Amino acid sequence: MSTATTSLTLEAQAQSLQVDLKEQIASFFESLPELNSLVAQGTALVEQSKVIVVFRRDTTGKITAQDQAAFVQATEQVQALKSVVEQMEELYEPFAAALFKAHRTVTGLRAGNVVEPNLEIKRLKLEREQYAAEEDRKARAAAQAAAEEARKAEEARLIEEARVAAAEGNTAQAELILEELVAVEAPPAVVQSTVPVAHGLGFRSVWEWSTLDIKKMKPEFLIVNEKAINALVRTQHKSAELMVGVGSIAVSERKIPVDR
Repeated sequence: MSTATTSLTLEAQAQSLQVDLKEQIASFFESLPELNSLVAQGTALVEQSKVIVVFRRDTTGKITAQDQAAFVQATEQVQALKSVVEQMEELYEPFAAALFKAHRTVTGLRAGNVVEPNLEIKRLKLEREQYAAEEDRKARAAAQAAAEEARKAEEARLIEEARVAAAEGNTAQAELILEELVAVEAPPAVVQSTVPVAHGLGFRSVWEWSTLDIKKMKPEFLIVNEKAINALVRTQHKSAELMVGVGSIAVSERKIPVDR
């Protein structure tokens, strides 16, 4: 049996197992009276919740009407919904834990078998990257050296032309040639890669950067340390405004309902 055939067979088996397990699990939970009762309670509570409106806003977003009774009703509804959700989660938990153990068994077997090949893939890819980088460095150096040689050859040619013109008494022509000499630049370096071509191999460019002088960066690239500021605000509250810098931030308090 070929590798391709084996792969297709294993894929078919995996898909069959997945469908079979999914159907069995769904059928099992559908047969639990306790779960069905909780689902029905949850559905009814959701429908009841949809009609509770604590406040209303106009088209500008301004609150135009508030309902204290609805506020209390919303709190009671949250408690009822939380109770149903907690009971559902408690019912599902032992089954989820058992299936998670099975999942860990499969993934553990997979990890154990692929760890060594993956380590070798990582090692060889790194060595290829380093090899290609060194070959590119040498190719760039060679191209730059060739461009510099071409510049020197052009300078030498112009100097010789100027010398001949001066020797022939054509001083003005010699001066023009020497002025041209000042503007001589190396031609663009043509880099010829020496990295071998291998079947199935390509290269993806990843542009990276490192900091040279942070003081020279434009302000829009200096990122605010939100993590440090968040920590200060959580512990120091309004005092954080002074600690971060007067006028730099505004600290406000937002109260979030907590249902116990």
